[in-house]
Amino acid sequence: MKSTENDHSWLSSKVPEIENLSIVLKTLGFLLDEKQPHLSGERYLMTKEKLVLAGKHIASGEHVIIKASRHPSGIQEIVTEKRSRDLLNSLSFAKKVLVFPTEIYYGQHNDTTVWITSYITQDKVFVAHSLEEQFFLTLRTFEAQEAFHATTFEHFRSVKNTFPILRGAEYIKKFENFKSKIESNFPNDPLRAALEKADTFLRSQKPIMDQYANHLVHQDFVPHNFRVKNREVFLLDCSSVYFGNKYEGWARFLNYMVIHSPELEKLLVTYIRKNRGPDEYLCLRLMRVYKVCELLEYYTRSLAKTSGDLHDLTLTRIGFWQEVMLSLLADKPLSKEIVDQYKETRDMLRSPEEKERQREFAVA
Repeated sequence: MKSTENDHSWLSSKVPEIENLSIVLKTLGFLLDEKQPHLSGERYLMTKEKLVLAGKHIASGEHVIIKASRHPSGIQEIVTEKRSRDLLNSLSFAKKVLVFPTEIYYGQHNDTTVWITSYITQDKVFVAHSLEEQFFLTLRTFEAQEAFHATTFEHFRSVKNTFPILRGAEYIKKFENFKSKIESNFPNDPLRAALEKADTFLRSQKPIMDQYANHLVHQDFVPHNFRVKNREVFLLDCSSVYFGNKYEGWARFLNYMVIHSPELEKLLVTYIRKNRGPDEYLCLRLMRVYKVCELLEYYTRSLAKTSGDLHDLTLTRIGFWQEVMLSLLADKPLSKEIVDQYKETRDMLRSPEEKERQREFAVA
């Protein structure tokens, strides 16, 4: 029996808020869809203060995505994301290299902030494209982000009040915070030992992290946060955009592909290693270790919110990402057996709702 008690409880708590929002949306000319993929499955473990809903424009029938909140933290998240997107759209470089869904409406209604953008249809999920298509779409998108380097005074002045700017010291400080929280939420000797090795690795290579700093970064660049249409990659989550190490986005993406497209992960790693030299390859490894630690902090923090199968799955994920971290520290590929065993266990423990939600991002 799959454990869905927690997500159903969260959804039940959101019913009045969604009903009130539905009334507001009707006055604006929009209807909510009956099916809401962004509310199902493990979504309740993520932000609880911002609703992400599917709907349509009544007059035109156009499908839209609605972000809304009446909670201070959720409102701040929406405001920050819109401000980030507006600034990117105002900068000349962004108009050439970054593509976003069209904004349809933004406003405040009583205590609720509402932001509506067009829904980007795609013929197939990213990992259903051919390996060659995946490779060139990925490379083009990351090269576009790398093209903007906030070094001149004019650029720095434009971005510093809107976007965080992270250098080596900031990454190490954030890593230390992740590490502390992991050890507090999940005391475990093997994991603690792996984190100590990662700590030493990052601290010893701070100059390399600084060398590739000040680049535009989408720090959560995975198929959940972009869609492909007509060979263009539309970025969906501007709250994850800031200026930092140019390989942070690469790192998040490659770690994701360890599970979802191992061939692409190997191809892109080989490309960096052969075409960009040892320093950039080392920087990529540093950021991949950092991003694994970020995931481990998320999953260890989530343990207290889970029960049943989802609790067991969260423990499995912690063990899996520990293995990924060790492979990166050793600079050795993760064995196919570890990945396959993880996927088998994950699929056995996932709830039906989460399996349905994942179909938007992965091949069934």
